Amino acid sequence: MQLQARFSDVADLAPQAPVMMADVKIGTVDSISLDTRRQLALVTMSIEPSARVPSDVIARVRRTSLLGERIVDFVVPKDTPENAPLLHDGATIPRTQSRPDLEDLVRQGANVLAPVAAGEVATMVTEGGRGFGGQGQQLRTLLGNYRQIIQAYAAHTGEIQSLILSLNQFNGTLAPHAQAQGESLVNSAKALGVLRAESGRLRRAIHSLNRLSVGARDIMDAHSAQMGRFFAQMRVILGVLKSQQRSITGALKWAPLHNRNTQLVDFEQFNQVLQDFVICGLNNDQSDPARRCKE
Repeated sequence: MQLQARFSDVADLAPQAPVMMADVKIGTVDSISLDTRRQLALVTMSIEPSARVPSDVIARVRRTSLLGERIVDFVVPKDTPENAPLLHDGATIPRTQSRPDLEDLVRQGANVLAPVAAGEVATMVTEGGRGFGGQGQQLRTLLGNYRQIIQAYAAHTGEIQSLILSLNQFNGTLAPHAQAQGESLVNSAKALGVLRAESGRLRRAIHSLNRLSVGARDIMDAHSAQMGRFFAQMRVILGVLKSQQRSITGALKWAPLHNRNTQLVDFEQFNQVLQDFVICGLNNDQSDPARRCKE
């Protein structure tokens, strides 16, 4: 069945992340979208119906460990009766929590250090001093320095929290594009593999280009004077053409008329030759209408 929950912050929670209840996986995250009206993250999940999730369950987003993945964890309140009503398909979980990484860090540190009493700490310090061969004073100095470091960090708690929140937002921004980033890394690895396989040919090609550039430079140096004269002459020619633009325009304008008149003159001359020499000169038939030659 499908359930939905709205969170104020999901950080780098990604689709296909597990949904847990009592440390048992009961489903997965289907999608994460933005509820623009409430400005909350809307998480849609697929849950096994056999999990029998109570209606008063608390859905919280947390990380499995300091470096683990982020999951959705269903927490059943201790006062929930066994016969409490269950969530049905399509229901929305009203009670949600978003636990930041800093809270997880503090909670895990407290769980580790809580059983250690102050007397046990003193005993450990004393025995540690003996075990280090009389280096107790240096250890005490080290602990003093450690205290100063902790106090220095304590003075910047707000900045550290802001940095962690910024990192969470950054991870949340990158998480939806994790698949594309993975494909990009795979493609980059393939491209690097091709470049590595073709490194010898690339090296030879670069050497050839280097020799070509050296040869081209030698040619340029050897013929620089001739090229200089050529460009100087070209400047003169272009200057003349520029100064004669109007004449060139007139020539281009009247050239077709000149060609046509030349053709007409040639045609008239050809007709005259044909009439005088061919028809009149060879045709002696005075009754032939084509023979109109004048004596």
